Amino acid sequence: MVLIIQGIRAGVEWRNMICFPDDYEAAFDLLSNFVAGGLTLLEASVSDGGPLSKLPVESIDGQLISPHLRNLQKEWEIVLTDRPPFPKNPATNPLQEWDRQLIQYYEKQIERVCRSLICNRNAQKKAMQRHHANGGLRHYELMEEKYLRLLTGFEASHHKAVSHLAAF
Repeated sequence: MVLIIQGIRAGVEWRNMICFPDDYEAAFDLLSNFVAGGLTLLEASVSDGGPLSKLPVESIDGQLISPHLRNLQKEWEIVLTDRPPFPKNPATNPLQEWDRQLIQYYEKQIERVCRSLICNRNAQKKAMQRHHANGGLRHYELMEEKYLRLLTGFEASHHKAVSHLAAF
């Protein structure tokens, strides 16, 4: 990490003073120590491997930030240790939930198509009994073919969704 400081102390201008703190906490503490020692910060920039970021020098008042960060860390550690443990079975991800919904949808569609097939066959039997001939029954045969195609498609899609869910 690189910290570049510009400021004035005791009438001496500090231009592009470069420091190499280990982390942000150390960088802010270093700036705070300079301000506490009489430096008027004009500009400060930091880089942690990326582009330089200008720091808000007006917020650096000479008070160390590290004690406050440590207190926050202690509070968060207490909060995190007091929370209940994660469930043994992790929550499902959105794709698993989507697969479950698809499976339910396909099961309902398969059930609906099966009911329609049964109704169509019953209607075909009644029509055959009334007419005693095969005339006019082509409609029922076409409907059965349509229902069987739908059933095959829904069953294949249901199988894919079940297989996909099992892969998780």
